[in-house]
Amino acid sequence: MRIRFLLASAAVLAFAAPAWAQSTPVSFSPEFQNALEEDFGVREGEYLSENVVEAINAELARRGVSNADNIVVTIVDAEPNRPTMQQLLDRPSLDAGSISIGGAELQATLPSGEVVTHRRYNHSLADIAGPALTWTEARRAIRQFAVKVADAYIASPR
Repeated sequence: MRIRFLLASAAVLAFAAPAWAQSTPVSFSPEFQNALEEDFGVREGEYLSENVVEAINAELARRGVSNADNIVVTIVDAEPNRPTMQQLLDRPSLDAGSISIGGAELQATLPSGEVVTHRRYNHSLADIAGPALTWTEARRAIRQFAVKVADAYIASPR
């Protein structure tokens, strides 16, 4: 009985969102929100938001921060390396195997008021490292952004 309780508690904690994510969801610039609704598909925004939350949470945890409140994050723009599911549904003639230049631009405002920005896009297809999945380069940009946010959060007065 006690083991089941401990396992259930561990499962709840493992899937709990970080404290900053609960109070501050990731938002999108109006232009990117429009791109999600009209081209990429709304579910892609949810996927990218989850990646941002996970990446920032991991970087803050790596630095020993377990409760970071009031970090406001905006995905300004993102470009996929492969067509999204919605794009494939909207244009059946589109080749799922096609590859394009991808990346992302993100912004965070810390509780101190400091603004952290990061922008990373490929310059050519040769810049893509490894197999290109739908959001390979956007996820790389998100991981780099998370490092910048965590570094700035640690350095800023709270």
